[in-house]
Amino acid sequence: MNTRRRFSKKKIIILSVIVLVIGIVAFRSFLNAIDPFRHLRITIHNQSDYDLTNIQASLVQGDNSFNNNNENGSTYVFKKDIPSRANVKFAPQLKRSGEGVVSLAFTDSRGKTYNKTVCGYTEYLSGNSYVTVTNENITVKDECM
Repeated sequence: MNTRRRFSKKKIIILSVIVLVIGIVAFRSFLNAIDPFRHLRITIHNQSDYDLTNIQASLVQGDNSFNNNNENGSTYVFKKDIPSRANVKFAPQLKRSGEGVVSLAFTDSRGKTYNKTVCGYTEYLSGNSYVTVTNENITVKDECM
């Protein structure tokens, strides 16, 4: 007598799906765990009635105020406008050499210019910064390292 059990195709498919789902969950957890260590990303939620233009991210290092921002790649120009009610995520390509602060400057379609600190302190230019623009104010939530 043959006492060996055979798996049916249905059991193999169900087992494969379970292993795949567990793998996806584990991979996404891994990505969430390393997310703060990835290159700095800025997400802008434009909830205002105005388009945003002339968007620039700048790295100010040490006691250097906003002078010399164009030296050593410390300013990144986002080449697209952000329409009203749109969300945009980008990774500014800034060069670092020590600790610093990342600021974001932009102009709305009325011509009003804004300058906001989006990363209060960073050594590694990593993490996330979330900027919400409304008609009344600008709020920033940073998770920078």
